Amino acid sequence: MLILAVFAVVLLTVLAVGIAAAVRVELLASRSSVARVRSLYLAQAGLNQARAMLVYDEQAIDALTDNWGPDARTPLHEPHRMADGWYEARVYDACGRIDINQADLTTLSRLTGDEAVAAAVIDWRDEDDSTVTPDGAEASYYESLPYPYRPRNGPFQTTGELLLVRGVTPEMFFGTAAGRGIVDLVTVDSQSLNTDGNGNQKTSLAEFRNWGEQAFVNSMMAKLGSVLTLYEANQIFLGLSALEGSGQGGYTSLAQLMTVAGLDPAKVAQLIDYFCVETDRIVLGKVNLNTAPVEVIAALPGSSEGLAQDIVARRDQEPFRSLGDVVAFFMEQPGGPGLFGQMIDRVTTKSSTFLVEAMGRTDTGRGFRTLTALMRRTQDNVLVIRQAEEDWPLTPLPARQPRTARR
Repeated sequence: MLILAVFAVVLLTVLAVGIAAAVRVELLASRSSVARVRSLYLAQAGLNQARAMLVYDEQAIDALTDNWGPDARTPLHEPHRMADGWYEARVYDACGRIDINQADLTTLSRLTGDEAVAAAVIDWRDEDDSTVTPDGAEASYYESLPYPYRPRNGPFQTTGELLLVRGVTPEMFFGTAAGRGIVDLVTVDSQSLNTDGNGNQKTSLAEFRNWGEQAFVNSMMAKLGSVLTLYEANQIFLGLSALEGSGQGGYTSLAQLMTVAGLDPAKVAQLIDYFCVETDRIVLGKVNLNTAPVEVIAALPGSSEGLAQDIVARRDQEPFRSLGDVVAFFMEQPGGPGLFGQMIDRVTTKSSTFLVEAMGRTDTGRGFRTLTALMRRTQDNVLVIRQAEEDWPLTPLPARQPRTARR
């Protein structure tokens, strides 16, 4: 009997220890699950805070010193306390990057340093599979790989898709100790509003191809009589007629304003923020000179690393308030008219598309949750276009040179 009693006690002890261990595991799992849920809501709070900052941000221009930017007086990416945890968020201007769905061969070649890679990027997004390489040649390469796949033959959906493109190496994509990778320099979506500094739709010179001179002049004076003289309006129409007569179909570039009689560079700088050559309210692929890194600005046709450094130094003193400021800056540089002609249709000072990362973590939990979102700002709202959860912490902010001055 004594042996049976001892055996029973040992058995019960083992069962008790086992149950206690199981309960402890379940309790820890429950706490971890609660912490992860709280971390997710903290990350969502970070996204909401970033969205609110974009809603109430001044829309005349967008610069790194804005409340959402890394150079703000109270940066959003610093940890923010909330309840029993904290969150941090980072906002990246998509218009401060090269849009790989819009960029041409020259821009992509300058960005990647490899024309063959640039051609492969364009072929990947090309629907007819024949813009750069012969039809079928691109597809046959991907189908011959050990793990074959077909090119998208459509717009890139994510920047990570670049790693599938012929010639794009992990070092080119992610970067090395010697330099930043293109993952931090590109986007698949960048839109900006085609509006002037007052938020009004710009006057499209493409709308007047079939107008008579008097109707054109009346329209110009009604819209821009405060900055445009009657003589200048007549000359702009004559320039339009000359371009149509030469078979160009009218104004196709803002640089053509410089050829209008009576419009000197100072006058063009005064007028250019009110004009455009597109007919849509939204424009694609333009680079914001107030937010783009040096590598992106240097990749634009007509630019150089030296010019990009000068642009960054100029905006650090005071952001470009309009395209007129950009024109005035270009004209101060060597070969100013040439820079103006090559770059003015590719740049902007305003943005509408933003990439947001937010991370949340509780005080007691060891885990974190990270959310990413693509947000698009309209004139009166900020829309979340896409949102997803990631499995890694926030991307480290790139090292920046000391600022010479702050706004």
